[in-house]
Amino acid sequence: MSDRLHAGLRDVVHGAAAALEAARQRIDDLNVYPVPDGDTGTNMTRTVRRIVEEVDGARLADPAEAARRLTRAALVGARGNSGVILSQIVRGLCDGLAGAQRLDAPALARALRAASDAAYAAVSQPVEGTILTVVRELAEEAEAAAGDELGPALDRVLARGEDALRRTPELLAKL
Repeated sequence: MSDRLHAGLRDVVHGAAAALEAARQRIDDLNVYPVPDGDTGTNMTRTVRRIVEEVDGARLADPAEAARRLTRAALVGARGNSGVILSQIVRGLCDGLAGAQRLDAPALARALRAASDAAYAAVSQPVEGTILTVVRELAEEAEAAAGDELGPALDRVLARGEDALRRTPELLAKL
């Protein structure tokens, strides 16, 4: 993996960790499924911190090695149900990007579909109105935007994710 690619991966992972940390308390406060334990944001943050440690602590030689190490770091670092589901989303993203020569809208669609499928498969009784709904809707929008350039596709995907998150209380009565 080139220094530029490794630096880009580090930027993405650090950005995700910072965004999750900023929302951690809000996520903890919202969490009521399956029980109101108030630790979903904390568990997801701890999971992502382990990924950050992996990226910061290793010189990742190639994309396949990076995917293996990120997937393993997410699983080893997974805390609670939310961390395990997040680790499966990371695994799906890495699997979906395997072999991609570049990150474009079709590669994004494949990666998000793989992430959604992996997350749903990890849960014995998937429930809508959770992170599962959000990742599924991200995948659906990415697939719909697969013919776009990457920038506009990402804009569409992010807008759909925000909308899906906003609607979760309507889908899960406990929220």
